[in-house]
Amino acid sequence: MSVKALFAGKFICAGNGRHVTRVIKSDELIVVLQGELEMFEEDRQFRVRPGEWLLLKRGRRHGGLAPYPGNLSFFWFHFMDDGSVMETLPRHGVLREPEDFSTYAQSFLTEQSRLEPDRDILDLLLALMIQEMRRPSPTRRDQALATPLAVAAQKFIGTHFFEDLTLESISGHLHCNAQYLSRLYRKAFGETLIEALNKMRISRAKWYLATGSLSIKEVARCCGFNDMAYFRRQFRRYCSMTPGAYRRQRLPGTWNTQ
Repeated sequence: MSVKALFAGKFICAGNGRHVTRVIKSDELIVVLQGELEMFEEDRQFRVRPGEWLLLKRGRRHGGLAPYPGNLSFFWFHFMDDGSVMETLPRHGVLREPEDFSTYAQSFLTEQSRLEPDRDILDLLLALMIQEMRRPSPTRRDQALATPLAVAAQKFIGTHFFEDLTLESISGHLHCNAQYLSRLYRKAFGETLIEALNKMRISRAKWYLATGSLSIKEVARCCGFNDMAYFRRQFRRYCSMTPGAYRRQRLPGTWNTQ
């Protein structure tokens, strides 16, 4: 893979405007941190949510479909692709490990801000971010054991993790017995449904803590935790530190606003 990084930034909405309609001579990667970004490229339309990416191909007309929401923020990267990205990745996708991507993105912005940035380092960091985009979905312990019901439960918590969910509410949505669903999920994926839900929530919390300006309480609420003590216990369980300590470890990046 030979991809050349050009320049990048971190956009934070100031409460107005929309993405300009244009045709550019470089490829572009957008990764949304907060809010939702509605875009089009030629005749395709996209709604990009937190932790999702959008690839825009050079030479094609693209722009915004709606005004920026007030809470919108995203990373953007301009680069030149030799075909190894646009031809092998979907144009719109979800990051499996968004906090790892954020670490590379922040490092890219820090290196770019130097008086004489090292272009080789920028290319390497972009390559690492692209590899994060290639990460496959979590593998099942045994494909044969992952019944349609277990897969449906996995997909449901993947799109509703920020809601006030319980084992009973999930099983109710899937029209099955809660204990039966719990046993089925554990047999298929090697962990309980609630463990999977909490891991998903903590992963997204790490993303918000590393990239956004939300308070820790707001982060917890956005990720489906209504009990701050429980949120802190779960965060320490999976990260071996408090949410505040995790945030302090992250370096600030280059910010721009509109």
